[in-house]
Amino acid sequence: MAEKPAEGRDLLERQLQLIELVARNPDGLTFSDLQAALDLPKASIHRLIAGLSKADCIATGGPDVESEFGDSVGRGRRVYVLGNRIRRLLGSAVDPQQIVALSQTVLHRLAEEFKESAFLSVLRGDRVESAVLVTPAKDAHGFVNPGRVMPPHAAASAKAIFAFRDESEWDRILKQDLPALTDLTLTSADAVRKEYRAIRESGVAYCREEIDRGLMGVAAPLHLPQIGVIYAVSIVGPSNRIRDHDAKQLEASLVRAATELSDIFTENLRIDRT
Repeated sequence: MAEKPAEGRDLLERQLQLIELVARNPDGLTFSDLQAALDLPKASIHRLIAGLSKADCIATGGPDVESEFGDSVGRGRRVYVLGNRIRRLLGSAVDPQQIVALSQTVLHRLAEEFKESAFLSVLRGDRVESAVLVTPAKDAHGFVNPGRVMPPHAAASAKAIFAFRDESEWDRILKQDLPALTDLTLTSADAVRKEYRAIRESGVAYCREEIDRGLMGVAAPLHLPQIGVIYAVSIVGPSNRIRDHDAKQLEASLVRAATELSDIFTENLRIDRT
């Protein structure tokens, strides 16, 4: 028998209540937590969880399950956290013009520190695109124009973002053709997955002439509460100049810039920290 409209509205309301509860608790909620907060029978909670999990609106975390940040969630207990579908919706709701305004100061400082182009990239759907570019005073142009699609297997910014996404997304991203843009480009999905895992460990991604011979890029991810990683901050320039910089200093500055931008975005975009 078809579901009555009122019953459908009630179901939607309960689903939204559950999502809102999980969104307010980034560390996750147990089944008992959800049942106590919603004051519903166990069978009803099970049905809500099953439907939302199937739609990728919530996900299961626990001692043996890693979050997209690469760390274990749940502190030894099985919990429910936001699914990737909701995380992507949270990220897509951000005004692009606001991102430009909020990121300019940090990018300008980074560009002047190394006298190289600095830019911010963003994940839109399954594609990483450059969003904001700042060039040092000595350069009349940058090497990456806003709106450029960054290859997931070659660009430092795309690697920095996808490395910290859920591994289930990797299969979808890496099943597409991975063309050899130069003779240094990784074209094997397994090789790219291995590099993603290494980036999770180091916290920094590189493009070593994998898109254009003579150009290098270095990137660090922005970790945002609830949304996860959908942004990366990068430095790009001629390979000889990038190699002349102290690698540890460059990486440390990128990580500091990423942390500062994360704090700025969290504060100004009203992303819930708790």
